[in-house]
Amino acid sequence: GNAAGYACKEFVAQGASYGKVAVVAAEPVLPYERPALTKAYLHPPSAKVRARLPGFHTCVGGGGERQTAEFYEKHGIEILKGRVSSIDLQAKRVKISEGQECAYGKLVIATGCRPLRASKFGVKGDDLPNVFYVREEKEAGELVQALEKLEGKGQVVIVGGGYIGLECAAALVGWGFEVTMVFPEKHCMPRLFNDELAKWLEDQYASRGIKLLKGDSVTELVSGGVGGAVSSVTLKSGASLPCSVAVVGVGSEPNVECCDALKMDHGAFAVDAYMRTSDADVFAIGDVCAFPSKYGGTSRMEHVDHARKSAAQAVKAAMGVEAEPYSYLPYFYSRIFEYSDAPIVFNFFGDQSGECKTCVRSEKSIGAIWAKDGKVVGALLMGSPGPSADDANKLKGLVTSGAAAADPAAAFDSVGL
Repeated sequence: GNAAGYACKEFVAQGASYGKVAVVAAEPVLPYERPALTKAYLHPPSAKVRARLPGFHTCVGGGGERQTAEFYEKHGIEILKGRVSSIDLQAKRVKISEGQECAYGKLVIATGCRPLRASKFGVKGDDLPNVFYVREEKEAGELVQALEKLEGKGQVVIVGGGYIGLECAAALVGWGFEVTMVFPEKHCMPRLFNDELAKWLEDQYASRGIKLLKGDSVTELVSGGVGGAVSSVTLKSGASLPCSVAVVGVGSEPNVECCDALKMDHGAFAVDAYMRTSDADVFAIGDVCAFPSKYGGTSRMEHVDHARKSAAQAVKAAMGVEAEPYSYLPYFYSRIFEYSDAPIVFNFFGDQSGECKTCVRSEKSIGAIWAKDGKVVGALLMGSPGPSADDANKLKGLVTSGAAAADPAAAFDSVGL
């Protein structure tokens, strides 16, 4: 996955010997930039940019080399196809689902997350044809094939109002489909957005033809299409929505079943500031590690920036390279409607546990700060066309400077935003 690709990049950068690194890869394709799957991969046929492999192999998203098969061959990195079924810490051996075994000196666990199935919440029919969970490149490819067969005609239901739901809805409406989002919360992105931020974005979605059904939930995906495919969804309210395709994005959970002998935290492998687990020769990165937070306690992050940086930190530690303790400033973003002439981008830095204060910055943009003890601990900019790279750097500086948080507009002004 994504984190494994960045780990390989760092192994090469640190001079790992030829033939001393191997990757066990569950997917049939080489590591790639996973965020593309719900962004440019799903862009409509009319879009100027449609992400396809090998175009978005790691590490192009982080400004690095595109690591195709030639990269791994050149540096003697072996790719073992299969899924890790178990790890024997005492014997230092990894069992792979295809019946293989391999020994290790140092092990980096980068198994990522899997999507939560709707059936876990009692929803029926989540295994029907044309019901999609977009986590792997194969799944995104199958969704695109289904959309192409429909030629932009019909209805799509998006189950969930978080990252996956929002990005998929933004992409699929561009194909010409009638898109409806259904989620039980009172507004989208409830873990990050307050009412004002959510309203700004929801208004943007409504203006582009996307319907949002809030405070309701899907109870059943109903078969009735060709080959038993989904044809409608039944809601808790009793309503029924016709659909030819349903995309489910209701959360994820870490893939940690491969080893039950390591210390756990937040449902993931507990690590120190060097990504080292409770076994000194085993490291965990990305989605599956719970690391010391600069804000106190421990954190688990599912964002690509952390995947990249934790990978580099773990590799340095595994190779005995001196490094500063991991002091991660959370950063995440979204880019939506990029195929259109009015794309939307948001960038967030910092801690979201403080009081959220918003300010309208223009007709097409909004900002927010998160305040704690009178200081800015988190900040967000969102707009169309959205913050530039220079704006993002200033936004980061606002958070790291600990500026006064009495007024969000004044806080943004203090860093030239």
